[in-house]
Amino acid sequence: MRHREEIILQITDAIEGELRRLELWELHTPAPEALLSEQPFCFDTLTFTQWLQWIFLVRVRKTITNGLPLPTRSDIHPLAEHVFADLDFDSAALLKSIKRFDRAISQSPDDTGSP
Repeated sequence: MRHREEIILQITDAIEGELRRLELWELHTPAPEALLSEQPFCFDTLTFTQWLQWIFLVRVRKTITNGLPLPTRSDIHPLAEHVFADLDFDSAALLKSIKRFDRAISQSPDDTGSP
C-alpha cells in the first residue's frame, strides 16, 4: 500500500473515531433501500452522518482494500460545515478530519508528503 492510501485510511479511522466520540455512530444498518438512493449524499434517505458511516467510509476503505483507484478530488468539507453549523455538538475535530480527507484525496497519487 502506498503512503497516500495509508494516510487516507488513517483519516477514515479518525472520522470514524469522531463519529463514535460524538455518539453519532449507529449500531444498526439503515434499511437496504436507504443505502441505494441515487441522490447525492443520500439526502433523501440518510442523515449526513449516516452517509459518512454507511456509504462514504465503507466505499473509501473498500476502494483502498481492493487496490482500486481513488478519486482525484473531494469537496465534502463545505457540506459538512453547512450540515453541522446548527447542530448541538462540537464538530471541530470531525470537520478537521473531513478537511484533511479532502486535501489528501486532492493530492497527486505520487505525492509522498503528508496532507
